[in-house]
This record gives sequence, C-alpha cells and structure tokens, in this order.
Amino acid sequence: MSCSAILLGENLGKETAVWTEIGDEAEEEDGEDLSEEEIEAKLAGSKSRCVSSHSHLVNLLCDWSNRIPICLPCQQIPHGTKYDKKWLVPALQDICSIPYTPIQVSQCMSKRFDCSQQALDLKSIHTDPDLVSRDIKVVLNRKTNMEAVIKIIEGNIPQLTSLNLSHNCIQRLDELSELVTKVPHLKVLNLSHNDLKSEHELDKLKGLKLVELWLVRNPLCDLFKDPSSYVSAVRQKFPRLLKLDGNDLPPHIGFDVDTPTTLPPCKGSCFGSDDAKVYIQRFLQQYYSVYDSGDRQSLLGAYHDEALFSLTTPCNVQNPSGLREYFKDSRNLKRTKDSTMRFRLLKHTRLNVVALLNELPKTQHDITSFTVDVNAYTVSSRLICHTLIVVDDKSKESIRAFSRVFITVPAVDSGLCIINDQLFIRMATTKEISRAFVAPVPPPSSSQVPTLTAPQQEVVSTFSLKSGMKLEWSLKCLQDNEWDLNKAAHIFTQLKTAGKIPDVAFMK
Repeated sequence: MSCSAILLGENLGKETAVWTEIGDEAEEEDGEDLSEEEIEAKLAGSKSRCVSSHSHLVNLLCDWSNRIPICLPCQQIPHGTKYDKKWLVPALQDICSIPYTPIQVSQCMSKRFDCSQQALDLKSIHTDPDLVSRDIKVVLNRKTNMEAVIKIIEGNIPQLTSLNLSHNCIQRLDELSELVTKVPHLKVLNLSHNDLKSEHELDKLKGLKLVELWLVRNPLCDLFKDPSSYVSAVRQKFPRLLKLDGNDLPPHIGFDVDTPTTLPPCKGSCFGSDDAKVYIQRFLQQYYSVYDSGDRQSLLGAYHDEALFSLTTPCNVQNPSGLREYFKDSRNLKRTKDSTMRFRLLKHTRLNVVALLNELPKTQHDITSFTVDVNAYTVSSRLICHTLIVVDDKSKESIRAFSRVFITVPAVDSGLCIINDQLFIRMATTKEISRAFVAPVPPPSSSQVPTLTAPQQEVVSTFSLKSGMKLEWSLKCLQDNEWDLNKAAHIFTQLKTAGKIPDVAFMK
C-alpha cells in the first residue's frame, strides 16, 4: 500500500495530509485480519483521499483508535498481519526522519504554558492525563519526540524564559543543544530527576545564559567529592548562574562580555608618583645590594623590631633540585597542615627574620628585571616586587623567579622599615630565563660591598639616600674623600652645583 502523502494533523507548510473516517471502517471489521487486496480496496473506495505536493511516494500508516497519521520513508510494510500498536508506533518513530508531533501534544503543551511568566512546565509529560487517555506516550528520552517538542517551542513560544523538563528519564542532551539558538532568552532550566550520568552532557548547553539550573537527583551529582566542587564545575559551564538546585550562589566575579577579549599588555612597574619611584627604587637597590653581598646581617636596620617573615615554595615542582634548599623553610599552607609547624615556620622579630635570611642560599639579583607595584604610598607603604634571582654560578638550572611583598612603615631616619615580608620562590620560565641578566652587571669593585665593614656599608647607604646617587657612585665619592662623610657631602654639593656629575650617577 502506498500513496503520496505527508504528516500530520496540522498544516506544516504546503504539505497537508487529508483523511477522514477510514479508522472507523477498519474498526467495524471487529479485529479481523485484512489481506493486502482488502486493505487497498477499502482505501480506494473510501470517501477520503490523501493529497500532497510531494514528488516521492511515502507510506501512510494510520492509528485507527486515535486517528494519528504517521509518515515514514517509502518501505515495504507487511500486510495481512496485525501488529501491536505499542510496539509498532515506537518502532516507526525510531526510523522516521520527520518529527512525530500529533495535535494532542501541541494542545497539551499549550495547557502547560504560563504566558505571564513565559514558562513551560513539561514535568512528567509522559504521564499527562490528556495524553494517556488517548493512549499517546511522549517520551522525551526519545530523539524524535524531543525534536518535535523543541520544534513546537521554536514555532510558537521562542521568547520562552523558563523550561521544566524534570522527571522525564532524559539521558542525553544532544537535542537540547538547539535551545541555544532557538530559545535564546531561556534563563531557567529544570533537568532534575532525570538520568544524566556525566557532567560533560552539560557542555552541550554551555551557550545558554542560565541564571537558574536544577540538576538534583541525576547520577552526575554523585560524581563530585563535595558540594563546592559540584558548584564550581557547573558554574564553569554557566558563569552567570545565580541559583543551583534551589540554592542561592554568591555573585559571580568576572567580565560580562560575550566575545573573546584580549587583555591589554602589562605596563610594568607602578609607583604612583615620581617622588615615590625615586624613593622606593633607592630603598630596593640598597636592600638587595646588602642581600647579595653574602653578609645579610646588615639588613637588621631594614626591619621593624616586630617584623614577620614567611617563605613559600610551590607544592608541585617539576625541578625539585632547583628549590631543594628552600623546602625546609617553606610555609606552604597546602603542604604544611600541622598548626605547630606553621607557627614555627613564621619568623617573628627582626633578629629571627635576618637569621633565616642568612641561612638562605647566596644570590645575585637582576635589578633590571624588577617589576614593582606600590599599592599605597602614605604613612605605610606596600611594595609588591616580581623579580629574578640567580645563584652564583648563573647556570640556567639555578635561575629562579620570585614574588615578594614588603609592607613598610616610616623609619626613624626618614627611610622605610619592613614590618611584614612575604617571599614566594619558584623556578623561572623559559621566557624569564631568556630575559634575565641581559643588561650588563656593574663591576664588583663598584656595586658589590662584601669587602666593606658593616659601618662602612651603613655609611654608603646613608650617603646614597641623602645624595640620590647610586651606591657605586656614593662608594667612590666616600673612598675619594677617605670616608669622611662631611667632606664627601661638601665635595658632592660643589660638583653637583657645577653640573659635573653625570645623570647616570643618580637613581631614576
């Protein structure tokens, strides 16, 4: 049996199936099996005819009891044998490329739609009384049924903002991915009490700008070790989410942009003002000249009596040998769980701080690689330094990078006094290594002070602070004047007034 016809109870474009009481005539046979010839004779003699503009032939099967026409590609259907409708209809749906959308489904969805809220409630739609009474079972876990429902939504309520699909035995979300383009205003989606087994199914909905999502009572919820990891994983897929499974989430911190945005390039150091720049650069140069000298005892003057210091290294280190000397003093809270050990590794008072600094490996800092951020330059100043350090041999394996936070307060001599020092050390990246120590390092006779006594180092630092000159130039001036501070200051004033001191001698 074949005829040129198309699906289905409602007008779908130009193609409409026209049929009448064929089902009633068939029912009068009282369950009698019909042969192929008898079926064709009844169809040929009926008052209705199937009309369509289709150029190819299709088979039209009618469910006599409910009068639901089903269209499928032209295939050979056996005649003379009755098939149970509960088996036959789903079987035909599975092989049919055209969505199965009886009029009753549209009517049922219409009753479940709240126009005032733009909300559609399809909870347990397979048990809907209107459909069950007509022996129609809409299973949303079936591909053709879900496609049909989405098509109805797209054609009638594309402004939908809330959709409830709970209690529908849904296992996959492939068809729901079309909601991203077909229902772009959807904000609330309820997928609770279904059979979603993997969080990766949610990736198919990532384009939705959801603010509320329900996933409770799905197998995937049991895959997370704790609620925080569950919330984090879901929020990565839906960053605008404000409510999950009925629970309010903290506001999301991020950039509300739809298109990929390139961050502006780093601008380097930030000092806040030129005066602060000169003052802080001078402080850092003095500090690290002593730090790299080999005798760090002179740093006592740089720390407050009640100073605190902590050292941290990464938990997962690809090259542990490069940081091995720092491990024993590392206060990484992810690795150090014991509270007593945490307290012991936190160094308190300047004597304990400098004592630990003296035990750390010898270093040489690349001053030109410093990036300094000054959060505030007021009564107390906070410096964040991202720099590079290297062990004496300057081998690539020994180059390390670090971040350091100094919180300072004014010192008695108008300088800065460190009250809190946090040092984080890691191995340098390949890019950082390539840029390290590119600028020439000053000769040891001018910039290094390991041969000077502690009082001489203090005099050099004081003269550099007062004059504004670099340490090597301050040292030369003092040496030329036999370490007489007053005489060196007098000569410096004369030369500066005469313009005989080059600009390179001063801190920039």
